[in-house]
Amino acid sequence: MEKLFAVAFLVASLAALSRAQNPSPTAPAPAAPSQSPGAVVAASPAPAPAPAPVLETKLVVSIPEQKLAVVVNYKVYRTYRISTSRFGEGDILGSWCTPTGHLAVATKIGGTVPVGGVFQGRRYTGEVLSVNAPGRDPIVSRIIWLRGLDYANKNAFHRCIYIHGTPQEDMLGKKSSYGCIRMGLSDVIEVFNWIGVGTEVAIFDKPISRGVKELTDNRRLMATNTTRTDTRTELVR
Repeated sequence: MEKLFAVAFLVASLAALSRAQNPSPTAPAPAAPSQSPGAVVAASPAPAPAPAPVLETKLVVSIPEQKLAVVVNYKVYRTYRISTSRFGEGDILGSWCTPTGHLAVATKIGGTVPVGGVFQGRRYTGEVLSVNAPGRDPIVSRIIWLRGLDYANKNAFHRCIYIHGTPQEDMLGKKSSYGCIRMGLSDVIEVFNWIGVGTEVAIFDKPISRGVKELTDNRRLMATNTTRTDTRTELVR
């Protein structure tokens, strides 16, 4: 019995010695690289998109030039031939005159009507006219209904003063309307799509360049007065 115990002890000792001389070939997992607290860098946020430029659109009508200008940020973007009233300028009820001064777009009518589509009572009749259709002078294409902002043009909305299309394009460039501002069949659609309700419409008895300058000067004056008011308010506080 003692011999068997001695043999078993000898075998165990030899096995332990063999493991010590031949370690396991499996390498330990590499340790994660150490990183000092100061080396941690947060991810930079994506840059915010640049704000879209603010476009301020106005319409300027020149009686002597018989032109309408689309003015964007106080610079003339495009001009069109128009016709104002053959009876002159004014705002008296029943006068058939074109009002002057500062007005605004009250509503827009006919956004889906085809070019040359005829209106009656501000409704599309289904009839479509071509340019210079003989013997016809209805309102066509689009209606831009105006309301007055000045005392001198306070009746404009009730007088149904529009910017609208006319088939009589050969009459554009001279006074021929009954108070409204007439435009070409396609021209009025372009203007209709560039403006919204509330867009200012300035009708001047002066050239477009002088009208735009007056609008620009008024804007600067308003900005200056606002700055002075804010300064006085800060002083009071």
